[in-house]
Amino acid sequence: MANVLTVVAKIRAAKGKGDALAALLEEQAGVVRKAEPGCLVYRPHRSTKDPDLFVFYEQYRDDAAFDAHRKAPHLAAYRERREKEGLTEGAAEVEIYRSLTD
Repeated sequence: MANVLTVVAKIRAAKGKGDALAALLEEQAGVVRKAEPGCLVYRPHRSTKDPDLFVFYEQYRDDAAFDAHRKAPHLAAYRERREKEGLTEGAAEVEIYRSLTD
């Protein structure tokens, strides 16, 4: 599929919060996959060398699907909970790519 949007994002857990963040990310991934038909892949990963480092790999069918994801109430709730519980350290690093070929 040409024009698929791929998002690669990194976040770091706050000290001592890696397992709590991992649990929240697993929960969030299930919600996104269930609620967003335009999301083709939503997969958080945890580093094998640094258990406080997480990388997301996400793919969206098109710009509209990605926009729906960014505006989804479950994403806002996830971010609010993540902040309220102090689960992350620093800002997320996000890169967005558009596929060139099918």
